[in-house]
Amino acid sequence: MTHGARPVGIRGAAGASLLEILMALSILTTVLMALGGLMFQVARDTNRSAMASYRSVASANAAAWALALPWDSLATAVGCRNDSVGQLTYLCCTNTTTVSASLESLRIVITPQGWLANRPDTVLVMRSKPKLPSPLKIR
Repeated sequence: MTHGARPVGIRGAAGASLLEILMALSILTTVLMALGGLMFQVARDTNRSAMASYRSVASANAAAWALALPWDSLATAVGCRNDSVGQLTYLCCTNTTTVSASLESLRIVITPQGWLANRPDTVLVMRSKPKLPSPLKIR
């Protein structure tokens, strides 16, 4: 039943006005834009962290490789080779310098390639000639 031109229903249950809807949409837009910016920063920082991790592992691998080489093979380690760690591909160039008769210096330059390209890292490994055990020494 109606009284006049207005329908009878729950008092004060009129619909939302256009102004209220616009206010709700503007608040929602502001919140979503702030979240979008935050998500962009998190993604960028995650990529930077991953790149730093890959570079750190590449440097550790190069140092471990240089330490595992036999003393007599140090001179043949000179040159460049391609390698990869995770998503990082890099060019690894090695150069040796004789410091003394029993000390060699290996300089390894790691240059990232591809989409993770960045400044090169340098690893310096000092190797000393191993002492041969004495045949007269009793254990």
